[in-house]
Amino acid sequence: MSYDLIGIGNALVDIEGQGDDVFIENAAVTKGGMTLSSIEDQNKILVSLQSKPKKISSGGSAANTVHGASVLGAKSYYLGRVANDSNGQHYTEDMKNCGVGFSGPGSDQEGTGTCVILITPDTERTMLTNLGVSSSLHPEIVDEKIVKNARSVYVEGYLWTGDDTREAGLCMARLAKKAGIPVSFTLSDAFVVNTFKESLVNFIQGDVDILFCNEVEARAMTGEAEPIVAFKSLQARGDTLFLTLGSK
Repeated sequence: MSYDLIGIGNALVDIEGQGDDVFIENAAVTKGGMTLSSIEDQNKILVSLQSKPKKISSGGSAANTVHGASVLGAKSYYLGRVANDSNGQHYTEDMKNCGVGFSGPGSDQEGTGTCVILITPDTERTMLTNLGVSSSLHPEIVDEKIVKNARSVYVEGYLWTGDDTREAGLCMARLAKKAGIPVSFTLSDAFVVNTFKESLVNFIQGDVDILFCNEVEARAMTGEAEPIVAFKSLQARGDTLFLTLGSK
């Protein structure tokens, strides 16, 4: 089967809740950013949110993009790992209901990754992420036949936080490049850029055709304070660039 878009990334169940700036400050996390978290720390946050409504859905950076493309009519497929637990089953059902091809749960009985997302009144999202079994994504999961039958592939920057996950992303990108298929990539988070900048620069220059980032990520990547200057600096490193500016 051929696909318009194949994405690869950390498969996470999103748990969204409302919180104000004071709540974010008390949680000791960076507003608007992603913090790797333990299950215990996530649970403390969720206990504090008990009286507030929460939304649970399939998530992950690349997964959300693939999901959105599917809603817009693209035939899409997602590569990510979930466990055979209630979260993994919910994730699989949710992805299939929105028309995204997905392999389903693995053999692990627990440990599907979760992301607690705190949304403040200004609509900013702050994430506490426990990767769970999504961190065991590895290059062997990348099916060369599926990649070669795609029109485009999409890789998320969050994969750079793990050696195996990064290699899985690199594997899919290089298979696509070899087959003449466009590779799109998102920087994902300033934390990712600041921690893995040299590796990202090499990857973008060698393998990426379409780069996505936001204003904060662009500044981190280039060291430039002005968005338009950062844009021009990044534009010189690749073919196509999309730089988002939030509400602007």
